[in-house]
Order: sequence, then C-alpha cells, then structure tokens
Amino acid sequence: MSFTSMSALPFELEQDIFENAANSDRRSALSLALVARRVQFWVEPVIYNCVALQYGGSESARVLEGFISATKTKPASFFARYVKTLLLSDIPTCFMMEILAVCTGLTDLRVWPYTPSPVTQFVVASSIRPTHLYFSAEHLAAHGRPPNFSLPLFQELTHLELHDTWGQLMAWAPNFAMLPQLTHLALAFGFPFSCGSIASYGLSTILANCSKLKVCVLRCMLSEDELRFGQDTAIANSIVDPRVVVVGWRRSQARWAGGLWNEKANLWNQANAIVAAR
Repeated sequence: MSFTSMSALPFELEQDIFENAANSDRRSALSLALVARRVQFWVEPVIYNCVALQYGGSESARVLEGFISATKTKPASFFARYVKTLLLSDIPTCFMMEILAVCTGLTDLRVWPYTPSPVTQFVVASSIRPTHLYFSAEHLAAHGRPPNFSLPLFQELTHLELHDTWGQLMAWAPNFAMLPQLTHLALAFGFPFSCGSIASYGLSTILANCSKLKVCVLRCMLSEDELRFGQDTAIANSIVDPRVVVVGWRRSQARWAGGLWNEKANLWNQANAIVAAR
C-alpha cells in the first residue's frame, strides 16, 4: 500500500494499522518509526515497552548508545510511562544507574549475570515496584543480615529469580514468607551443592511458608557432562513437592535473554507447563 493511499485512511484506522504492525514484529517497528512523525509517536511505546541493553557485539553497543542518547532528548516521564520490561547485562554501573533513574515505571527488571552493589542499593531505595525481578542476590543482604523482603520494592513481586550459592539462598529461607504476592520463585546456583542438601529443611521452609507459591524452579548450573549423566534428574528425584521444577542451566547470555522475545523460551511458561502436566 502506498503512502498516498495510507494518508487517505481515517486517522484512527491508520494508527491501528501501524500499532498492530509494530506489535507483530518489533524489529520492523524501528523502520516504521521513520515513516512520519505521527507514526513515530504511535510505535515508540511498542519499541520502548521491552528493552534489552547489553554488551555483546557492535549491534548491542549501538542499541545501548541509542538508548543513552534518547535519555538526553526525551523527558524522564516518557521512560517512566513506556518502559515496562528492562534487561541490563554486562554494562557499566554508571550506565545502569543512569537508565534506572528514568525507568521508574518498570514491572519487569532483569539484571544479569551480576548486580553491582550500587545498583542493588539504588533499586531497593527507589520508587520502582516490579512484579517480576531477576537479580544476583549477593548485595541484597546488608552486613551479613538476610535481605529485608518486607521493603516496598518487594511487596508487589509475583515472580522472583535470585542467583547465589545454594547455602546462601537457603540461609534466607524464612524471609521469603515476607513476599505476600509471590507465586513463582526461581533459585539459580552453582557448586558446591548435593542432592541431599537441595532436598533440605530450607527448601521445605520456603515451600511451606510462601502461601501463594505455585512454582519453584531450581536452576542448577551444570556442565554438559553432568547433564549427560542425569545430575538434574537425580536432583529432581530427591524432591517430592509437585511445584518444584529442576532445570540444568548453562550461564549463557543468549539463553537467559531469549525469554524476552520468545514465549516458548520463557522460563515461567516452561515451568508452568511442567507443573500443570503433573
């Protein structure tokens, strides 16, 4: 359809066409934004709704630079209103702080694989109230004390994923009961751990005390050899609660970020399907 014929369409219909096109193919949304200023206004909310900023090649660097540049030209209210899902991976702490300062309306925040201490402290004290949060847990605990999950940041969380050692995560087991809306919990951890330590009192405490918990995913960082010899299956067989899903996990940026764009790769969708089939 030519631009001339498009301009003859009713305004509302033209807007619907461009918004639907942008929603159906996010990669084409950037091109659509160049058609006309009014089209840019329509599709930008789609472009900025879900943002992944990471180091990993020239394309990722270009996206990061473009976003930082946009924060200089657009009002903070734009990002607060439209950016709802944000992934930050392996980018400088100063950039993370700058980005989080304007993205205050987030419902889904993912910082991977490492959450720097200043970023953790900033987010905990901020007005951000996510329903989904993915963090390395190291700096959530202040001065050796368990994290205070009663703080406002955590009160609307339904989905939480934390990365740390198994022993550290289990030391916090009673505190997960402070998360009143929690329905989905994922714990990612590496060695040292054993099947016996995983089927532990700590995990039982979490499962018993989190009243709304529907799914608990254990993401064990296993090598290819460990997966081949069924280490993930052995861990799964040591746990009887039907809400627990055990998955072997390689520390891969591409795999971890894939769930943003691909519903089939989404951890929660996969875990929900496994639990529902039991």
